[in-house]
Amino acid sequence: MSGDMTGQIIPPDIRRMPDGRLVLVGGNHNVQTMFAADGTGADPAAVAVFLANHAARCGWCAERGIGYGQWVFPDPIVFAEGLPPGSVASVLERALPEAVRPAGIHYPLPLIAGHPDRQCMTDTHHSPIGGMHVAADVARILLGVDPTPTVDRLTAELSEPSSHVGDLGVQCTPPIVEMRARQPHLPGIRSATNGVQAGNMGIIQLVVGPNSQTDRTLLIFGDSFFRSLLPELARSWRSIVFCRTPFFHKEMVAAIAPHDIVTGLAERYFATTRPDAERPHFLAYPLMLGRATNPDAAFPALWAQLVDAARLARP
Repeated sequence: MSGDMTGQIIPPDIRRMPDGRLVLVGGNHNVQTMFAADGTGADPAAVAVFLANHAARCGWCAERGIGYGQWVFPDPIVFAEGLPPGSVASVLERALPEAVRPAGIHYPLPLIAGHPDRQCMTDTHHSPIGGMHVAADVARILLGVDPTPTVDRLTAELSEPSSHVGDLGVQCTPPIVEMRARQPHLPGIRSATNGVQAGNMGIIQLVVGPNSQTDRTLLIFGDSFFRSLLPELARSWRSIVFCRTPFFHKEMVAAIAPHDIVTGLAERYFATTRPDAERPHFLAYPLMLGRATNPDAAFPALWAQLVDAARLARP
């Protein structure tokens, strides 16, 4: 732990920038080492696995007429002020420069970097305003819609900033609070989770938004970055099934019958991508990890509405 003149205690895996922003520099992935500009970058073998997964996913979805895209969400360390200039570099951009990056891989760094209101002071995720811009861009890419009128309207309707403690701020003693403005929520959204306890792999979140711009269904295989975007994605997709996993689970697709599928991961996970062939059945996650589930009261009805359980039983 480290302290400052105010008596604030900050864990060693977190660094406080001169502007007060908290940035994850350690953790299980040793973030600062991973993103060091003079480091080795991602293992070429892991990059090859990432590319093979992506090519197979694209081909599989194309054969079935399903829209597909993969998002890599930039870690805040790549745009955090306060680190020595040139000391960090994007892991993805070093391994797959935009000029040679395959189609369908999206890295929304320009949407977040340089926009302090789209970043968080105490969280590893983007701010609600940043999430609004990223989700609008997902809709633009997959649905071919122009999000500008909606984004402009929501920006004009931002709330007064209110207090929030992010996933980094809560680790500090005392917790570090920030003030964040938010765009108004889409009315009428219903949402429920399967309530995986003490972990995240295997989380299912179901979302239905009757006021969406389309009647399409979106299936997401991803992590907390995509999960944080669900209220914004519900502006474009009528139904959303979110599955917390690093893999692409073909066994879930027929039961959900999505029009579109997206996969996503935080950039710090990019260098540890595993082959999709190593995936378990998605619904086995709580069992194999020994985790209980406590579904929300609304979950069974939404599950029956969005998932054809009989299709799950078919080979």
